[in-house]
Amino acid sequence: MNRDSAYRHNERLMLLAIFFFWFSVYTYPSFLTSYAVNELKASGAIAGMIVGSYGLTQMAFRIPLGVLSDVLKKRRPFIMLGFGFSILASAGLAFIAFLAGRDQIPQGLALAALILRGISGITAATWVHFSVLYTAGYEADQVPAAMSRIIVPQCGSQILAMLAGAQLAGYIGEIYAFLLAAAAGIVGLVLMTRIREQRPSGAPLTFRGLLEVAGNRRLLMSTLLATLYQMVAWSTALGFVQNWAREVIGLTTAQLGYLSVANLLPNMVLSRLSGTRFLRKLGRKAVLCAGFLLLAAACFLYPKTDSLGTLLAVQALLGSGVGLIMPQTMSGAIEEIPDEKRGAAMGIYQAVYGLGMFVGPVLAGLIMERFPAAASGGSEAVPAYSAVFFMAMIIALAGLVLTLFTVRKRPAGKSARPDGRNAL
Repeated sequence: MNRDSAYRHNERLMLLAIFFFWFSVYTYPSFLTSYAVNELKASGAIAGMIVGSYGLTQMAFRIPLGVLSDVLKKRRPFIMLGFGFSILASAGLAFIAFLAGRDQIPQGLALAALILRGISGITAATWVHFSVLYTAGYEADQVPAAMSRIIVPQCGSQILAMLAGAQLAGYIGEIYAFLLAAAAGIVGLVLMTRIREQRPSGAPLTFRGLLEVAGNRRLLMSTLLATLYQMVAWSTALGFVQNWAREVIGLTTAQLGYLSVANLLPNMVLSRLSGTRFLRKLGRKAVLCAGFLLLAAACFLYPKTDSLGTLLAVQALLGSGVGLIMPQTMSGAIEEIPDEKRGAAMGIYQAVYGLGMFVGPVLAGLIMERFPAAASGGSEAVPAYSAVFFMAMIIALAGLVLTLFTVRKRPAGKSARPDGRNAL
């Protein structure tokens, strides 16, 4: 096999591994909040913590794992560790589903689900190493397009995983969705054993180098904007929109998967364009502003949805906003950072936005608890959900204002290499 063929083979394996990585994590979020409340008898606050624990563990582990990978100058072992944690979390949730189906349901299942969802967050923490491994060797002006490319298998796998998981949960049982996630993790782990890694050529990361990375202005601003959009997404589309759909509109568990598809499909399409065509024509500031405007519009419209069709449209609106923002903040976090320090930079970026993934749904859960009628569902729960969506809209508008005053109005520069290649 010649060098070009070996490269293409390695890249295909890498993209396929990314697909199974996110498939193993996203097979069950489309129904997890509703499942925790209805089957595990969790309160609104606990359900919010179950969703948010996924972001909390990411926040705790991403910086240490990113720094350690820069010190060791290795990425692949950390990715394989992440697959192992995904298998553990999914198998554990399957066991919980088995126990929840017995005549006498053991106590503490909601707490166990919270812990296991947190373990799956450790898996997501190793996305630091996936994204750094894929972009190794890219210059600053090539990074946005590279980030746009890897989001395609990421979002594509999330769409299929959420749709398949919701259908399995709705028609057969939640346990089968959790087992599917575990199987995807096993396949991804096997794929990673066949991927070659080229270690970065620079000196290992030092404490002084870490401080220099942490002080990079573009990294800090990209991280803050990413935290805000994650707060919005995880308190709405990836959080309490599921409960709104079931309790107010009356959707079934199987139909919740369609909501995830409506959110992720435009996310995938616009992510692919955000770091390439849109960036070249409009510039980073305009793309980010458009993204936060779409988030705010979706949050404003959520309380006005009263059918599957209208809710799908609003989900697509929010997914479009995330698709515009995500590649811009991901590339902004590392495009000024040399290869040998990108693990630390991406670790800081993803760890801090993990705070948004935790705080967003927890705040939403606390807001729900302030409305006693929310527990009864139906139209009586509308004020509680409206308050959650209003909170998310304010956060999106804060992101818009921050972008207007802090992001420089200039394009990112040249596109990626014409052949789309990357040095793995």
